[in-house]
Order: sequence, then structure tokens, then C-alpha cells
Amino acid sequence: MKKVVLLGAPVAHSFSPTIQNAAFKEADLDWRYQALEIAPGNLGATLARMREEGWPGANVTIPFKEAVSPLLDEIDPSADRTSAVNTIVNNNGHLVGHNTDLRGFMTDLKAHWQVPSAGPSLILGAGGAARAVAFGLAGEGLDLTFIARSSGRAERLAEDVRRGGAADVATLPWAREFFVNSSSQCILVVNATPLGMMPNIRKSPWPDDLPLPPDAFVYDLVYSPPETRLVQQAHQSGIEAVSGAGMLLEQAALSFELWTGQTAPRERMRAALGKALGRSSAWGKLAGQPNRREVLDA
Repeated sequence: MKKVVLLGAPVAHSFSPTIQNAAFKEADLDWRYQALEIAPGNLGATLARMREEGWPGANVTIPFKEAVSPLLDEIDPSADRTSAVNTIVNNNGHLVGHNTDLRGFMTDLKAHWQVPSAGPSLILGAGGAARAVAFGLAGEGLDLTFIARSSGRAERLAEDVRRGGAADVATLPWAREFFVNSSSQCILVVNATPLGMMPNIRKSPWPDDLPLPPDAFVYDLVYSPPETRLVQQAHQSGIEAVSGAGMLLEQAALSFELWTGQTAPRERMRAALGKALGRSSAWGKLAGQPNRREVLDA
């Protein structure tokens, strides 16, 4: 049996094993996907095991999406553009880093919201997931403002996006006053932090006593629970919001295709994720959509 792994810390919350093992079974592959929590100092040794034991590949999550790049043999343009890797393909010991987050995010965002050609957007966070979000939105022509706890990381990300051609990029400290000042005209708010993720479901990146922008769409990359505290805040404010289950599904399907060379069984993957998340109203809207392969390839 071949092994594919998720590298990160923590990983116990992840639904990626559920999705990918359902896909492997549907494709009649004798493969097994395993979540592997590792310490930062063990990343290099784990990649060496991947080479030696012939694992077909891996997914990469917090906190390794940026740190893993120098340890790989090649970086695909999808990962080079964002300076973040979320998928590794093992080509006979030659490890290639890819990024399926950007395409997965933009595909799902466009399935729920008509992305305009201009306008101010607010990204909460500046890690590997925020990089995919930022480059995706910049490619559509949106202006970007980052609010992040690490000012140095936010500045580096902002500079990378500027070099990529984004016209208007700003960074702000993580403080209530800057949430107030940056959000009044905002048309999109994206949470790219883990705040609100299981088991800390009462947490939100958005201050409880501050209304969300009245004309904004809210996208929370956190997918467990399906209706996060931030999504609840948005609905209470009367604005549209979705969590990140759709992005999880799309990036997983793209990873499957990179590892196997086969078309991902998206409907089977969607059903497995839907069962794992539970039949909430938020997931039901996604699960009830027609086959979104057409959206992905558009």
C-alpha cells in the first residue's frame, strides 16, 4: 500500500484523510492518506523518509507551507508565485512543491460571489494560506489590505504581492482601531488565520463589538465547524458569508490529480466531506450544487 501524508502541526482536526481516502477507494487505488503531526525540527527527516520509502506525495499545512520550500528539489510555478507549498509530488525521489490553494480558493470564491474587477479587500493573516488568497485576489485586480499579528510577515507578503504586479497593497497592525479604519468601504473580508477552528469554535478574528462592513462578502478559510463564529457574525450583520469547505474540496481534488494523474472523483470527495462535516445549512448549499468540475476548468 502506498502512503500519502499531511504534514503539519496540529493536524488532528483535518478532514483531508476523509476526503482523500474516499477518493483513493473510488479510484481503486491501494493508497492510504495519513495525517502526520511533526515537530519543526523533523521536517527534513520526514521528507527524507518520503524519498526513501517512495511515498507518492504529501500535503503541507500550518506551519510548514513556507518553510518546506528550501527542502524540496524543485518548485512548480504555482508555488513559486506564492512562495508557499501545500502539495508535494514525489517523482522517483525528486520532490516538487506545488500550490493548489490559490486555484482552490478562487474557484470556490467565484462559485459563491461575483468577483469584481476592482475594489478594496481585507485579508486577516499573513501566513501561507494568506499568500494564496492575496495572489488570487490581486490577479483579479482587487486592492489588498492585510491585518496580521506579525507585522514583519505581513510586510514581506505585501512586498511580494507588489512585485507580482498588485497596484495597491497595505499592511496594518492587529488592533481594533485598524479593523475600524480599514473596513468601512471594504467589499471582501477573508479570514486566513486559524481563529475559530475546532476546538476553539467561540473565537473569531473579528472584534465582537465591531460591525462587519455592510457591503462586504465574508469568506472564512476555516471549515470546521461549517458555520464558524465569523460566519455567524456576518449573518447576524445581514451580509453573505461562507466557510472554507469548498476551498478544502477543490484544493484536495487538484492535489489528488497531481499525485495520481487521474481525474479526481469530486462527487465522491464532496459526499465524504459532507458526511464528516454534518448536514448543516452552510454545507448543504455547497453539496447541493451541480458538478463544479466545469467551474474549475473554466
